[in-house]
Amino acid sequence: MKNPRLALAGLLAIAAGAALFFYFRDNHEGATDPAELMRVVGQVSGIVAGAGLALIAMAFFVRGPQRRS
Repeated sequence: MKNPRLALAGLLAIAAGAALFFYFRDNHEGATDPAELMRVVGQVSGIVAGAGLALIAMAFFVRGPQRRS
């Protein structure tokens, strides 16, 4: 792995997408259409998790910043 920072950011994005989904799954009492809310939240959390997977994949190909001496 060339850039562990990107991998960490990807893992955090996946965790954020899962947390968003599970938060709204349990707390949708104020919504007028809970099914539509869950459809939108599912799409958004899927996009966030997909971006996290892309960051993890990029971590294997993109070199990290060089340290100054």
